[in-house]
Amino acid sequence: MAVTTNNEIERARVMLANGENKKASRLLTDTAIACRDADEATEIKALAAEGLAGAGMLGKSQWKEVLRLAALRGAR
Repeated sequence: MAVTTNNEIERARVMLANGENKKASRLLTDTAIACRDADEATEIKALAAEGLAGAGMLGKSQWKEVLRLAALRGAR
């Protein structure tokens, strides 16, 4: 599962870099739900914070949900 989680985190990172914020937040939401590793949750949290910083007014809630889920998985 860890390899899959790492792959999904990297895919989300590329999506975010390409401006595909909505797709990235959906992918990170699913990845955070499946995540069982605190280090990976920390990576998810960092990407979510980056997405939140660039989100418009209506997109912030998606990123806040990713942050919430990452925190539940032990993100630092």
